[in-house]
Amino acid sequence: IDRVSRGVELQQYGDGSSSRDYTYIDDIVDGVVRSIDRPHKYEVFNLGKGSGTSLKEFIDLVQKHVGRDAVIRILPDQPGDVPYTCADVAKARKMLGYESSVDFEEGIRRTVAWYNSVHGVKKPQQSVAVNALTIAPSMVELKSS
Repeated sequence: IDRVSRGVELQQYGDGSSSRDYTYIDDIVDGVVRSIDRPHKYEVFNLGKGSGTSLKEFIDLVQKHVGRDAVIRILPDQPGDVPYTCADVAKARKMLGYESSVDFEEGIRRTVAWYNSVHGVKKPQQSVAVNALTIAPSMVELKSS
């Protein structure tokens, strides 16, 4: 989100088909609290969304919610990188009642909104025509220290 917002190059390894179980922080915190708040001793729980999202979809959704195209440099796959990882949350579901509730796109939308509020990024405005010239307002107004 930061790199796309600032127009800084992203390095994409492979064709974007690799998939990870990206999970919104509120869901992870919920799982941690549930694990502390139960009478289970010495249990290990996998927390996550329980389904994968491709790198390509990740980047597409960031671009959509940031409102800017990413600058992407595609590189070869990294040696040893696995094409798909995903948390098996069955034990957490059964023993903790854990279930991820924030879908991936909503998590991206919320994170972009947070990023914009922290970094003073304003939503792009429509271009304004002045004396037959089109003026495009700045995407970012930096806060003064």
